[in-house]
Amino acid sequence: MDKHIIGENAGILWRFLSTDAHKKWSLAEVKKGIGLDDMELASAIGWLAREDKIQFELQHPSGKDKIAYVYLMLNVYF
Repeated sequence: MDKHIIGENAGILWRFLSTDAHKKWSLAEVKKGIGLDDMELASAIGWLAREDKIQFELQHPSGKDKIAYVYLMLNVYF
């Protein structure tokens, strides 16, 4: 996988997340919604995270079970 493909996958992910910009998406929802495999999704998330375009949240509802959420981050500069 090269940088061009990772960038394209990041665009796919960003457009998917922007369909409901106020929602916190679970990784399972994102994976199902855009059809990328684990490596493609992880690299796209990394790309957008490096650009400060997304945010993560990790929850531990029952101690050992972890649920990861990803959502768009709005940056406002004055």
